[in-house]
Amino acid sequence: MKVIYLCVSLLLCGVLFGSASGCGVETDEPPSCKTEPETCNQLDDDCNGTVDDLAGEPCYQGPEGTRNVGTCRAGKPACGDGNIVCAGQVLPTAEVCNGRDDDCDGSVDEEFDFQTGQDTCGRCDRACTPMELCVAGQCTRRKEVVCDNALDDDNDAAVDCADTDCSTLPCGPGCSCIGGKRAETSCANGEDDEGDTLADCLDPDCDTRSCGAGCLCLELQKGEGDCVNTVDDDDDTRVDCADSDCSDRSCGDGCVCQGGVRVELLCDDHVDNDGDSKVDCVDPDCTDKFCGLGCLCGPPNNEEVACSDGLENDGDGLVDCADPDCNGMSCALGCLCVNLSRREVACGDSLDNDGDTRIDCQDPDCNGEQCSSSPGAVCISTVCSETRCNDSLDNDNDGRVDCADNNCEGLPCQTSSGQTGRCNSGTCQ
Repeated sequence: MKVIYLCVSLLLCGVLFGSASGCGVETDEPPSCKTEPETCNQLDDDCNGTVDDLAGEPCYQGPEGTRNVGTCRAGKPACGDGNIVCAGQVLPTAEVCNGRDDDCDGSVDEEFDFQTGQDTCGRCDRACTPMELCVAGQCTRRKEVVCDNALDDDNDAAVDCADTDCSTLPCGPGCSCIGGKRAETSCANGEDDEGDTLADCLDPDCDTRSCGAGCLCLELQKGEGDCVNTVDDDDDTRVDCADSDCSDRSCGDGCVCQGGVRVELLCDDHVDNDGDSKVDCVDPDCTDKFCGLGCLCGPPNNEEVACSDGLENDGDGLVDCADPDCNGMSCALGCLCVNLSRREVACGDSLDNDGDTRIDCQDPDCNGEQCSSSPGAVCISTVCSETRCNDSLDNDNDGRVDCADNNCEGLPCQTSSGQTGRCNSGTCQ
């Protein structure tokens, strides 16, 4: 009767007030939502109230062996500008004298000289004054400080640059004491500053020193020192990357000089780094270079190379094993992508490696596969079965050896007399 009364009431409501009257039934139930794995589309695919909050394992794009070493830390997958990035990761940087392992190689401040370093004498924050010399980690006042007068000012039998007190001090215009001798340090003035008959870049002392704006002394001649400024800095008629001096050197952010031309180096920043009007994977320079987290540039298409992170990395809408790119690649420990599906390949570890709720021999993927540390046991009809019955070993770990194991029935064995037989009713006959 209550049902009939409710139906009649609703009918009268519609008749008296019409469909535009607002009659209806309120509900606290949220609208239905079909959950999907979260992707970078500015939508809440997994219906958890947050847009583009990617799942997936912690990510790290630094060199092998540096993750969680020193200052390096893993990050989390996040949506970048049209691609997936590893947000929050800390990668190796050049070592700085700061008491930390910046380059994540397991050593702290290993590139700095604390025994004789003028700027790091004994510790990172101690620099000796020009009138001091770092000796055995201590700033010691120099005795000889005039290093171009040909006099033994401190009576220690060492004169000018031959006296360690003079190390790094001037020995005249354009000259400094280096390694116990006079060295040319002004390499663009056309003068033989230290008196060895060699001037500027022709003097080995000037190697890698500046020979002027954008110019660098390289192998006893002027070399291109600036590979970005579009200027022929060393006057050899070749500019920037066209000059062999610039080979393998930076030509700007995300650009490197190779083979006499500018080459795109960063392929996931949406910038035409080498100025050829081609961006990221569209540029052939980017072939086989990373185009974001778990993505490798083609041709012909971008390729998914991270097949266990639950993310759509290469922009084709297919995730992990569902992407043909992942065929034959690992999808987790003991899991392999095969024919667009996850396949169990570790069949003796008591784990559901492919996530289908079936473990080891219970998984059809394991049929015929080795199911123990011994090659003498394989999965047969969901059971780990002994298949080698003449080695006196319990290969399938069921407590029974050779013919005493029912799985060996009818299989070759070795009799007590050393003859080949077959297992029959628990014995070798």
